[in-house]
Amino acid sequence: MAAPTTKGSQAFPDSDPVGASLGTADHRHAVVARDLVRDLLAPGAFVADRDGLPRATLDALGNAGLMGMSAPASYGGTADGTPASVAREVGELIAGGCGTTWFCWVQHQNPTRNLATAAPSDLAPHVDELRDALLPGLASGDLVSAIAFAHVRRPGPPQLTARRDGPGWRLSGSLDWVTTWDIADVVMVVAAAEEPYDDRFVLGFLDTAPQPGLEPGPVLELLSMGGTHTRPVRLDEVWLSDHRVVAVDERADYLGRDLAKTVNASPPAFGITRAAVAELAATGTARSDSVMRDLADALAEECRDVRSRAYDLVDGIAPGGNEARLALRAHSLDLAVRSTQALVTAQAGAAMAASRPTGRWAREALFYLVQAQTAATREAQLLRLARASGIA
Repeated sequence: MAAPTTKGSQAFPDSDPVGASLGTADHRHAVVARDLVRDLLAPGAFVADRDGLPRATLDALGNAGLMGMSAPASYGGTADGTPASVAREVGELIAGGCGTTWFCWVQHQNPTRNLATAAPSDLAPHVDELRDALLPGLASGDLVSAIAFAHVRRPGPPQLTARRDGPGWRLSGSLDWVTTWDIADVVMVVAAAEEPYDDRFVLGFLDTAPQPGLEPGPVLELLSMGGTHTRPVRLDEVWLSDHRVVAVDERADYLGRDLAKTVNASPPAFGITRAAVAELAATGTARSDSVMRDLADALAEECRDVRSRAYDLVDGIAPGGNEARLALRAHSLDLAVRSTQALVTAQAGAAMAASRPTGRWAREALFYLVQAQTAATREAQLLRLARASGIA
């Protein structure tokens, strides 16, 4: 018997065995996100994955008020009245509908949040002016931002450096992975400052339009997220004016804040689990297969439990340090892989059709294993696998 879907998931989000976190399902942002997933993101996910995400999809998110969820109301955003739990629910829904859209959307949120919360300093004296210039467009989605910062998590010499030069900085080096490049207007880069500021990182906005010294490479051929317009970029003495600097942070402070975020379980892992479990339940019902239905129920219950414990740690409702957070992050990623694996197995050869969401979800689950990975998150994931294999 044929599986119950062809292009895009028909089960998610209308049929969702996992369900939303407590108190988030009826929030206006969640309602809008569910409608967009059903009407736009899920039906368009196959083409976005294959051919690249169209800017029009992000425009639709902007028109729905979802691009400005990290910007304050005073600049046209919605961060002031949006609980963190609702922002997570929106992230789960978008990721379950189209991982390509989620990755481009979340890349936009980070620079928006950084600019919204930045404060002027001696080396970033024009933050208020920069906020007035960029934040309204970022909040509405009229401006789309990319971000390049994962390189600062790696050991060894810095990949991108910033040399002080009068009223600004000269940026030189390479960026291996800049997502959303082709459809973004600006990119927020993080560069390691040279002496005498070599204990600091410079955060600033560059235009993605052609300019001297800025050389994007070809779109990367990726196993997953190939539609995110991700390119390597080379910089040779690219000018970053002080008027475009968001912050010049102490390196230790920046890395500490980054570590505090990366130890937590992330919404897309739960979002893709929700989508896969919904499809598994629908497949079991269509085939009158009690094993598939029972497995979907068990995975849904496990997802609710892991998500609740993970988000309670994030919100400070439950006590727990980095070890507990990392363990739950690793569990959430393992759950995403197992849920998509179960769906591939259930749908058998039909799962191999490129136009079905099943194989794409399986590839996206693998992507989340390495997305925002640090040495600590990698160790936690490998430790979970080692224990499952009886060697730890």
